[in-house]
Amino acid sequence: MKNPVPQAASLLLEKLMLLVHIRPLPAGSGGETPPPAPGYYDTSCFKRGDLLEVPRTLFIHFGIYLGENRVAHLMPDILPSITGDRRQIQQVVTNKRLILGVIARTASVRVDTVEDFAYGGSILVNHMDRLFEDQVLGSEEAARRAEKLVGATAYSLLWNNCEHFVTYCRYGAPVSFQTDKFCETVKMIIRDQRSVLASVLVGLASIVCLAVADMHEESKAAANGCGKIRSGAQNGAALLALMEKTGYSMVQQNGQRKFGGPPPGWEGPPPPRGCEVFVGKIPRDMYEDELVPVFERAGKIYELRLMMEFSGENRGYAFVMYTTKEEAQLAIKILNNYEIRPGKFIGVCVSLDNCRLFIGAIPKDKKKEEILNEMKKVTEGVVDVIVYPNATDKTKNRGFAFVEYESHRAAAMARRRLIPGTFQPWGHTIQVDWADPEKVVDEETMQRVKVLYVRNLMISTTEDKIKAEFNKFKPGVVERVKKLRDYAFVHFFHREDAVAAMSIMNGKCIDGASIEVTLAKPVNKESSWKQYFNGQISPSSENLLGFPNKEDGTQKSLGKPASLSVRLNGQHSPSPPEVERSTYPIFPGIKLTPISMYSLKLSHFSSAVMHLDYFCHKNSWAPPEYCLYSTTSQDGKILLVYKVLISSIADDSQSYFMPEKLCTTVEDAKELAAQFTLLHLAPEQAYITLLSLNAAWWDSKANCTPYLV
Repeated sequence: MKNPVPQAASLLLEKLMLLVHIRPLPAGSGGETPPPAPGYYDTSCFKRGDLLEVPRTLFIHFGIYLGENRVAHLMPDILPSITGDRRQIQQVVTNKRLILGVIARTASVRVDTVEDFAYGGSILVNHMDRLFEDQVLGSEEAARRAEKLVGATAYSLLWNNCEHFVTYCRYGAPVSFQTDKFCETVKMIIRDQRSVLASVLVGLASIVCLAVADMHEESKAAANGCGKIRSGAQNGAALLALMEKTGYSMVQQNGQRKFGGPPPGWEGPPPPRGCEVFVGKIPRDMYEDELVPVFERAGKIYELRLMMEFSGENRGYAFVMYTTKEEAQLAIKILNNYEIRPGKFIGVCVSLDNCRLFIGAIPKDKKKEEILNEMKKVTEGVVDVIVYPNATDKTKNRGFAFVEYESHRAAAMARRRLIPGTFQPWGHTIQVDWADPEKVVDEETMQRVKVLYVRNLMISTTEDKIKAEFNKFKPGVVERVKKLRDYAFVHFFHREDAVAAMSIMNGKCIDGASIEVTLAKPVNKESSWKQYFNGQISPSSENLLGFPNKEDGTQKSLGKPASLSVRLNGQHSPSPPEVERSTYPIFPGIKLTPISMYSLKLSHFSSAVMHLDYFCHKNSWAPPEYCLYSTTSQDGKILLVYKVLISSIADDSQSYFMPEKLCTTVEDAKELAAQFTLLHLAPEQAYITLLSLNAAWWDSKANCTPYLV
């Protein structure tokens, strides 16, 4: 075997120089080399959003071109941590500021001229695109991300350097190939017995760096009145030690850090569905070196994915996949509500991947085969497309479809690819979002179900007609029928009759419409709730997420559902709902950004009125119109009801909706009308959501009086 010491020593020196971004000075120079004069580079060949690389003698520096001779790039810098003087910070960063910034783990995403950024070096444009294939985001999106991150940030060679910054902006995945090469080299040195000298030198250098970093962190903690904080250098050393001990690899991409997947020596496909657990309420300064030993108690870990912030902190939750379902169940049993640190309890429950996307604003004359072929042209891993016929005209679709993918990763990549504005099938701008995952009901519960869900009925089909059709094969077996718009629930006296009817009636025609019949999935209003994180769902009867209060740093306790924060990038809604309605102070100088309500997630809306408005916008319909009507009860009370009119759908389906109950207040009447409309318009997209969000509200409306239509 070739002795790796010279190669390793050379690369370590190279990476130590990378760590501080030192600009090599010419021989005999007594100070910093000045940047080239303005106009040194021809910027006409650069486009906004381009990724610029400047290969230097010992490292590569990266930035995002913003246009007009401006480049956003991340550089270690001590000044943002000691002064707020923007003019002083914006001056060209000296080597001294760089070195102190690395030690203090502080940096800034700054905007400089191309001359100041490149400093005389040659510039490569979008050289990394070939490594990310179809993951390249739009140029405007890359520039927008870069501009949004301008300002002070944390610095870490392993997890947050200039390469992480540009790959996050342009590809949506913060990775660093230079860091990966560095880590592999360190592992090679440690494993090779002939590299003792190099190991000792690296160890001594690490001790010096750790000591300096610790002094800085301790002084910061003392100034803030906090306890000792583990430094970035210590974090890196602990993670390297974990990889060396376990043999697992670790890589950060797409906003998450993946440990394993697969583990060393693994052969064959990944573990089946049901082997992964969701972990919530993780302290933000806790990482894999502390989490892995805890979760190894339940069994062999196939993969641990810790969700990460761009700053280097974790986002408070993770996914742990075991090699068997039994190990995952044991983890839930022994680690749910486990005190991982004094006073800090984590929550653990089963995690299920979401592999389905909702595609809205589809031309209504498109058939399933056309939509399927179009999706396969631009995305990979398409398994099926689910298209529902229009309620009144079965030759048309409803203007939306559900696309099923072979894996959650395939669905996530497709969602990124189908960002509105970047892809326009049939000349239309489509709407793309995660579909509500199908409810997962355990086999034991499903074995007791004796209700059928019947879909694709004609609007004109009556409940009596449905009951008569399902009674044909065996008279008297149907207990009752409840029809809502173009779908219905058929209740049977005995389960065996329901199963037999499903087999016979599925695909049959009623009033000219071919119906679909399946077993209905029960809704547990008392305990079911959903959590969405980038399309993944983790059902549980307990609130697993607690977020620190911005003012006192405390966390909400695990146990009975408390008001649930919506700060993560997703949706989650316990039942009954307790949407967070806290108020926060507006501090002087805080930046307020104009925003459209339609860019928010559903979890930001606490009423059906807002949900309906959002749903109509998502389907490119006109906003709902509310018409108020009143009557007088026998005891003289004024009772109210709203009729909801949606003019955009007047041509091909029912255009107005009115509930069958009267209310005593305007607010209750409007909320009831919006819920009633949602339940009729979107059984797949809104029905389950409305049940989980507002079941308690429905049950509490004692002041709503039924009436005959």
